[in-house]
Amino acid sequence: MKPEITVIVPIYNVERYIRKCLDSLLAQTFANFEVWAVDDGSPDNSTEIVLEYAAKDQRIKSILKENGGYGSVLQDSIDRLESKYFLICDPDDWLARDALEKLYNFAEEKQLDLAVADKYNVYEEDGEEEYVKSIPSWMQSIKADTVYTAPEDVHKFSLFEVTPHAKLYKTSIAKGIVFPQKVSYTDFVLYMLALSKTKRIAYDQEALAYYLKNRPGNTATDVRPSVIKDYLTGFDDILKQLPQEQADRNQVLYYRLFIQLRYICKQYAKVSKDPFKDEYIKLIYQGAASLQPYRQEIYQVTMENTTKSSRIFQHGLLTPVTSHWFVKKIIKKFM
Repeated sequence: MKPEITVIVPIYNVERYIRKCLDSLLAQTFANFEVWAVDDGSPDNSTEIVLEYAAKDQRIKSILKENGGYGSVLQDSIDRLESKYFLICDPDDWLARDALEKLYNFAEEKQLDLAVADKYNVYEEDGEEEYVKSIPSWMQSIKADTVYTAPEDVHKFSLFEVTPHAKLYKTSIAKGIVFPQKVSYTDFVLYMLALSKTKRIAYDQEALAYYLKNRPGNTATDVRPSVIKDYLTGFDDILKQLPQEQADRNQVLYYRLFIQLRYICKQYAKVSKDPFKDEYIKLIYQGAASLQPYRQEIYQVTMENTTKSSRIFQHGLLTPVTSHWFVKKIIKKFM
């Protein structure tokens, strides 16, 4: 019988954590799924551990590939998927026992293209669990257990937590997405472009995934200046793949990219070793320039947390003659 859900587990140097992840998957109350444990050229013993589990349970599939980064794992996997749904579980994270059952029933009952739930952040040093809502605290217009179909409402989900935790995708909405290779943060590419194809979405206000927040090597703790290039590569790939003829329909997604650009400026302030003089500031300028053709669509978006100050920065950043000055102003604010 063909599985209803495929759980994609991208693997690279996680031998210390992978057992907990796989144990949580095999303990699921939902049975009709399989796990694609995709080893992205990992030099440690992760594959040996996966093979050990695969020998015990045929739902575990060990897949080996040459190293190409997170995006290459998503590309190779999604291109070959045949299950109705898929979920990504990073190998240092794990799921609640009933996560797949609840997400599947939620998606089936409401006929969703994308189901979004909450997560726990877990801190490695003491095991503390912190409940994290996917929905921003200021957003009152999106309610739990409500199906949204209008593009402007569907696309408001782009302002939720973008990580793959506790998100069940209908496979059809991810087919055709082209992922960048050899860079991190490509889960943002998946989420944004899947939203652009989503017709029905809903939020389940329950934490169903556990995210190991601060382990060494986690991208959330990455302080390399080159992460700015990774961020902007994903940013550019999303812009290129959003259909230009649907610009007005996707105005909230362009607004979300503006928010991402502002976030990139903030991260640059934290990680740059030579602010305003290295190669990465030029990439940020280019990112701002690539978003400027969509400034009219972005201006049309008003969120519940929009302030006069944010409108000024928005206008300045997206206007060619003032863009560089506003980029620098945002960066200096966080230095």
